[in-house]
Amino acid sequence: MTRREVPLDAAQILRELDRHRVAYVVVGGLAAQAHGHVRTTQDLDMVPEPTPGNLERLAHALADLGARPAGTMAPAAPGAAELRREDVTSLDTDAGGVDVHRAPPGAAPYADLRARALVLDVAGARVAFAGLDDLIAMKRASGRPIDRSDVIALTEGEAEA
Repeated sequence: MTRREVPLDAAQILRELDRHRVAYVVVGGLAAQAHGHVRTTQDLDMVPEPTPGNLERLAHALADLGARPAGTMAPAAPGAAELRREDVTSLDTDAGGVDVHRAPPGAAPYADLRARALVLDVAGARVAFAGLDDLIAMKRASGRPIDRSDVIALTEGEAEA
């Protein structure tokens, strides 16, 4: 089943990442939600720490989630080498879509993203979400209509605060 057919169970994905001790920062729609913007999303976008050991742990977590290339049915989770090589690895899992970004447009290096992240307790795990300024920079660089809408909502929230 594809991400359009499997509702996103972000809690299950986050728990699995935590169980495997994966270091990452959530970006995209879920990060926008963490900053108070009410919107829907069909996937969890993440930037993993790019160390070999962390990418191995991520590959194992994705395999345990039944990951497969987006739009396919046969489980075929990516290995650490693929996660290092691809700019974006789009996957369907048994808990919904996961997009693994190596270096999203507009993003700071991982260490800076992580240092400025908003860390919240979610589903029993400590989860790092891209900080507001980093999230806005990535969304501006993307230029997609939904990202432009997110920037407006996120910056209007700043003006009201």
